[in-house]
Amino acid sequence: VAKGFAAGEAEEALRAAGVERALIDLGGNVTVVGTRPGGDPWRVAVKDPQNTENYLCVLSLADVTASTSGGYERYFEENGVRYHHILDPKTGWPAESGLLSVSVVSADAALADVLSTALFVAGEEEALDFWRSREDFELVLCTQDGRVLVTEGLESGFLPAEDGGYTYETVRR
Repeated sequence: VAKGFAAGEAEEALRAAGVERALIDLGGNVTVVGTRPGGDPWRVAVKDPQNTENYLCVLSLADVTASTSGGYERYFEENGVRYHHILDPKTGWPAESGLLSVSVVSADAALADVLSTALFVAGEEEALDFWRSREDFELVLCTQDGRVLVTEGLESGFLPAEDGGYTYETVRR
């Protein structure tokens, strides 16, 4: 949660200094303050976890943090097996939840950071059940079987990649 905490502190300091518009990028955690000059929302791309040179989607955001977790940035391979850095506390091994990435959007930067990792470990059903139980965050889930699930609160500002090979679905409460 260090990046989420740092993003929250940076946002608070900027606002205290009178800054009305800013984009804070801490690598996987992007906090936007206000809107872009002209009043349009910030456009934040989420990396495609199967091809990080491309994007999975673009989110239109204002006054929130988007935090993405996945096993595609920090990993090593040994004997043809990929071991990523997000561990399942039940097994002590890299999480195998059926998800390739989880993006959480919230007004609370630390919450976004902790939930993106926790919900990656939890998996699709548990992540969606948890989302349905709360009102303080939205989700983009990329599954191993080629689906991208976006929760309804992000639908109006969600732009899918054109040729990523994914099926996009909106999830409703």
